[in-house]
Amino acid sequence: MEFKEALKILAEKAGVQLNTFRPLDQKEEDEKGLLLRINDFAARLFHQVLIKEQDGKNALEYLKRRGLNLETIKKWQIGFSPNDFHFLHKALQKKGLSEDLAVRAGVCVRNEKGNTYDRFRGRVTFPIYNYFGEIVGFSARILLDDGKSAKYINSPETLVYKKSETLFGLNFAKDLIRKKDEMVIVEGQMDCISLHQAGFTNVVAASGTAYNEQAAGFTKARRLSKNIKFCFDADSAGRMALRRAGGMLLRQGFRIKVIELKSAKDPDELVKKSPGLWAKAVSEAVWFLDYYINLAKENFEKDIVAQKHYLSEEVVPLIKFIEDPLEKDHYINELINKFGVSERVIKGQTAGSAPLKKNNTTGRINNHELFFGLEKEILGGIILYPEFANSALGLLAGGDFESYEVKKILEEALASKQAVQIDKNSSLAKEAVFMVESRLEEFSGDREVLIKQLTSSLRGLKLRSLKRQQNELLMNIKEAEEKGDRGLLGTLNIEFAEISRLRVKLEKGI
Repeated sequence: MEFKEALKILAEKAGVQLNTFRPLDQKEEDEKGLLLRINDFAARLFHQVLIKEQDGKNALEYLKRRGLNLETIKKWQIGFSPNDFHFLHKALQKKGLSEDLAVRAGVCVRNEKGNTYDRFRGRVTFPIYNYFGEIVGFSARILLDDGKSAKYINSPETLVYKKSETLFGLNFAKDLIRKKDEMVIVEGQMDCISLHQAGFTNVVAASGTAYNEQAAGFTKARRLSKNIKFCFDADSAGRMALRRAGGMLLRQGFRIKVIELKSAKDPDELVKKSPGLWAKAVSEAVWFLDYYINLAKENFEKDIVAQKHYLSEEVVPLIKFIEDPLEKDHYINELINKFGVSERVIKGQTAGSAPLKKNNTTGRINNHELFFGLEKEILGGIILYPEFANSALGLLAGGDFESYEVKKILEEALASKQAVQIDKNSSLAKEAVFMVESRLEEFSGDREVLIKQLTSSLRGLKLRSLKRQQNELLMNIKEAEEKGDRGLLGTLNIEFAEISRLRVKLEKGI
C-alpha cells in the first residue's frame, strides 16, 4: 500500500482532515488524477444513457428483470455503453481529454493501425471503486449475447486500477464489516449488488478466481476484520477457487468459514427467494477445514482409503497455517482419531518436516499415499496443460503407475498419446485438476514454474518405475543364470541395459 493511502486510512479512522499531500512524483500523481477524472466522467455518461436515453432502455429493463431497483442502480452508478465505436471517445475529446489518456485509463482501446475506439461497446457497465470510493475501472456485461464475445470484460490494469488491491464493493461494505467484524465474499458482482440491495452490506465480490493476485486487497480488508465467510458455487470450479482463496487467507491469519447454499444456485437467487434464507445460511456457515472434512465424508463414505488420501492431501497441508494452537490440535486429533489419518503424516506436514522414509510398515503406507498424490498431480497436469501432456504421454506407460485408478483413467490417452481421450468428468479427474489448480497458488500463479515442478514430478515417477523394473529384471536374470537359460539371459540383459540407459538419461535431466 502506498504511503498516501495509509495516511488516508489513518485519517479516516481518526476523523482528521488531511492537508493537501504533495508527492515527490507530481507528474505521476497528476496523471492518476486525470485517469480518475476520465473514469468518473465515463461512469456518469454511461449512467445517464442507462437512465435517460433510448439507447439504454433495453439495458435498464434487463437490470430490472434481474431484480435491481432504481435506487440501487443509482447508488452503484451502473450504466450502459452504446454499441458505438466512438461514443465515449468523442465525448472525452469534447472535454479536452486526449486519446492517449483514454487508452491509459482503459476505457478506450488502440488497435495496431493506431485507431482508437470504445472498449465497452454494447455492454452494461459496473464501476469498480477503490477503498475510498473513487472509480478506478469497470466490469462490463454484454447485453445481447451472440456467443462470440466474452460475457464480461474488465478494465486492464492501469496506474489507478490494480486488481491485486481491489475488492468489488469494499467502499460500500467497509463500515458494516468493521461494525460486525465480519466480511462476506461472493463470486459475482451481481450477487454482491443484490445482497447490498437486500440490506446485507458487509458483502464484497472477488475479481475473478485468481486470489493469489488479490493478496493486497485482502490485506487491506484485514484492517477491518479477520473474519471471512465465503459463498462460492458448489461446482468443481467454485471449490477450486475456494480452496485457493482459503489457503492463501489462512496464511494471512484470517479466520474463515464457508456458506453453503442448499436451496439456490447462487446468493442472488437465494436472497430473492427470501432474505431470511440468506441470513440463515450465513449464520450456519461452517469452518473452512470442517467444510473439506465434510466433503470427504460425503464423497468417500464407502472408500476409507480414498477418504484418507483426500484428507491427507487437501486438509492436512492447511493445518499448519492455523494460528490458534488449540484449534490446530483439535483438527490434528480429529483426523487421527476419527479418520485414521497417519499421525506421522500429519505431524510431518504441519511441522514442515521431510517426507517419511520407507523404513517400516507405517512408512510404506505413507509413501503409498504420497505416490498416489504424485500420480494424481501428474494426471491433473496432463488435463490442464497441453505442453505438459505432450511430454508426459510421450514418456509414460501404464506400468509406471502404482494407482489402479490413475492408470485406468489414463489408459486410452497413453495408448493414443492424446489427452483428449481422458474422461475429464470423472471424480478422480476433477480431484486431480483441483489439486493442481491449488498448487498454482503456491507458485504465485506462475504457470511456468508450476509446469517445471510437474515436469520434475514426472521424472521422479518415471525414475521410480525404472528402478522397480530394474529390480524385477535382476531377479529374473538371477533365475535365468541358475537355470542356465542363455537365450532368456541375453534378452533380459538387453532389456536391463536399455532401462539403465534411460534411467541415466533421466537422472542427468536430458
